[in-house]
Amino acid sequence: MTLSIRSVLLFGFCGLLALSISAVAIAGLVGALSNTLTLMAREATQMVEEADRRLTAELAPIESQARFISDRFEDGRLSFDEPDRLTITLDASMAAIPDLAGLLLIDKNGTGYRLLGARRNDDDAPLKIGNYMQIPGIAEALALAKDTTESVWRRPVWVSEIQQTAINLHTPLFREGQFIGVLIQGKAVADLSIQLRRLQDFAGKVPFLLYGDDSVLAHPGLAELSSNASEADPLPSLNTFQDGVLASFPALKGVIFSVLSKDKSIKMGRSTFAGQDYFFAYRTLQVSAADKPITVGLYVDESRYQTERDRLREILIVGGGVMILSIMAALWMARATVRPIQALAKASLHVATGDLDAVDPLPRSRMRELDEAGIAFTHMVQGLKERARIMDLFGRVVPTAVAERMLRSPKELAPQKVEATVLFCDLVGFTALCEGLGADHLVQVLNAYFTDMVDIIQDQGGIVTQFQGDAILAVFNVPLGDHAHPAKAFAAARAMQVHLESHSYLTQPLSIRIGIATGPVIAANVGAASRMNYTVHGDTVNLAARLENLNKTYGTKIILSAETAERSGAQDIKSLGLVEIRGRTQPTEVFAWEGSSG
Repeated sequence: MTLSIRSVLLFGFCGLLALSISAVAIAGLVGALSNTLTLMAREATQMVEEADRRLTAELAPIESQARFISDRFEDGRLSFDEPDRLTITLDASMAAIPDLAGLLLIDKNGTGYRLLGARRNDDDAPLKIGNYMQIPGIAEALALAKDTTESVWRRPVWVSEIQQTAINLHTPLFREGQFIGVLIQGKAVADLSIQLRRLQDFAGKVPFLLYGDDSVLAHPGLAELSSNASEADPLPSLNTFQDGVLASFPALKGVIFSVLSKDKSIKMGRSTFAGQDYFFAYRTLQVSAADKPITVGLYVDESRYQTERDRLREILIVGGGVMILSIMAALWMARATVRPIQALAKASLHVATGDLDAVDPLPRSRMRELDEAGIAFTHMVQGLKERARIMDLFGRVVPTAVAERMLRSPKELAPQKVEATVLFCDLVGFTALCEGLGADHLVQVLNAYFTDMVDIIQDQGGIVTQFQGDAILAVFNVPLGDHAHPAKAFAAARAMQVHLESHSYLTQPLSIRIGIATGPVIAANVGAASRMNYTVHGDTVNLAARLENLNKTYGTKIILSAETAERSGAQDIKSLGLVEIRGRTQPTEVFAWEGSSG
């Protein structure tokens, strides 16, 4: 038993529509909730992105300055052997980034220049020159820099001179591929905390930056200079930092509405501290090949969203039930409807690409219209396969007239003996042409020449049955009858000669000889079972070939048999008299086109 699509639409989709309307009505009562949650996710995303931008804005000038100095050492405009120029460049670099905590420029032996930022330095001589190999970490920094070619943000360190923790950008210096030193630029982490404090709003959102898994890099509470950091512990850990909410960050739980965030790189979660839930949003990034990832995030007290959360839970329960029922019904109808349509679409693609053998029989459908469409499509494919078989039987060189006749009759063309006019054409000097042209050039010339000649022959109602090297065998009045076939064959020959007099092929002029004969021929498919060819046979075909060759003797371009000359009604021909034709016992009268002499 089959069902109509109309029945499915009336009783299936209408039922789903009723369920959908009910769901929409319920959702409409609490529509503001969805907006609130979306706003919550959007605000969190925007704040994380803003914190990310501010972090980038703080670090980008330092990275740009490092590339500037590195490039000038590479091209020789800066050198440790020119301290005056180097001093000017370093002073200018510090002036360009006043928030820079300081920088250290040393050669591979640890000797170089050290500057502290203007607002952090109380010394009258901010620039110091000396050997700094004794400073902890310098030897390690040189060893690491020697094995890299890019700037790298290394782990934060405590800088006793400024009593602050700084993150340091290490940039290796090379000249002519040889390591010559390293540039170390320091950025006080307190500056990052100041930026986060400026970002913090009055809605309870607290931004933060984490270095690695458990170190607090920046936090509004660290905006002032740290007095608890040390060389051993330059950054507070999550457990020791005075923020119990942030300490719960490693144990975040997932939240459903994280899907509302358009930026999938931003993750969301929830933690509980002192009986209160907090919502987190964060993004983990790798800053300029830093040796540890930096996490940019924020958290907010969820109590401000408690009412909306309760209503969300109700919506999820009600909406979930409706969705389950709708999905179950939709799945059944989709399966019954989509499967036959998909099979039809897949089969249609195979038909469109001509791959008919890959078309499988379409499965039957319980829906009447789809079942009828599948049956009709299957019949269509069978017809296309039959026509494709016929076209393949003859190959690409079979004339269109023959193919069309075969399509009208599924049986092969029966052999027939009919009167026809045969035109045989051959290129003059083909051997010399082969020797003078390369293979590619020769093929291009022949293809273009054959195309033009075939078009002229077909315009006069003839068909080309064979290409024999550079020769063309064409026949008129087969397989489609045409009582004017002698005249049309002669008209085609003249048109071919006129065309070649005014055309060349890839700058190569061509000349041809043509023989035309009218008489009985046998037209049939001949060849092996796997490859047949429709052509004509008989004495008339041989005569046309002999007449073409006779042009050499008389210096003509078109020679016709007496039968062709008489029945064509041609006026621009002359008799060559009786001539001996190879293969014939009696002399034969032939005629030549007057335009072909000389």
